[in-house]
Amino acid sequence: MAELSCACARFPVTGLVAGTLGACLIAGFAVGADLAAPRLPSGIPDFSSNNMGWASNGVEFLPLPGEKLVPVSNDPAHPHCGNTISPKCGNQILPPIGDTKNPILQPWAAAQMEKTNDEILAGKESFEAMSRCWPGGVPGLMLFTAEPTYFLQTPKEVTILYSRGTNIRHVFLEAAHSKNPPPTWLGESIGHYEGDELVIDTIGLNDKTFIDWYHTPHTEKLHVVERYKLLDGGKRMQGIVTVDDPGAFTTKWSALHYFARRDLPIADSEYVCAENNETHYFGQEQAPIPQTKTPDF
Repeated sequence: MAELSCACARFPVTGLVAGTLGACLIAGFAVGADLAAPRLPSGIPDFSSNNMGWASNGVEFLPLPGEKLVPVSNDPAHPHCGNTISPKCGNQILPPIGDTKNPILQPWAAAQMEKTNDEILAGKESFEAMSRCWPGGVPGLMLFTAEPTYFLQTPKEVTILYSRGTNIRHVFLEAAHSKNPPPTWLGESIGHYEGDELVIDTIGLNDKTFIDWYHTPHTEKLHVVERYKLLDGGKRMQGIVTVDDPGAFTTKWSALHYFARRDLPIADSEYVCAENNETHYFGQEQAPIPQTKTPDF
């Protein structure tokens, strides 16, 4: 698969400008001859060596150049402006308001997002799973920023550790899905390698998470395929996700995301999310943080 670039990864896009973004991705930052990806002695691409992780580049999915359908992005009437680009917005933070007119959305999903948008525009804070210590789900965990993600590769399994909270995914290699896996926060993930790519196929996801930063909902019919590839000799990582959920979307769709290598030992990256993070965070009525009254050991 040809390399794509992350030039505009920090800027929200809509379906109206997807073509412009695609041109920017290809013309502005594509690399003519990518450096060889590092590999393990077995010959598979090395996503995990030297005690380093992968930091998400931005909080939203990007459209794939050339694709007519694009992932949900911001409402054109309400541009999103986060920390990384606030100087371009007069140093103000503008909340993420999803474009509910995106044709990939089923009517009920668009209506649910419109309700969320109205609450945010009325003054309610837009908190994401990562800020309330809940699992981000799949593919939502791809968008967790700040703390890096770590890949542990063994012959039979790839374990993905998200240092934000206690999110751990077990990707079983060269295995088969269960016939009817019970819905869980992270689902059942089966993986394999295709050339330079790690491919992860996930089903069995519950409907308690969101697809993205814009609170795009999904159902338990959700089926996600992630394809990870190393770029620039292992300095960057590309993730392409394909989402199929006939319960929430009108069609199957794909999106793009990027990660930067972070040379930070996992022991220095662990993050205790729940500490001092009470229910009424910033005075807002938000979902309470996960708590238990009895130990699990």
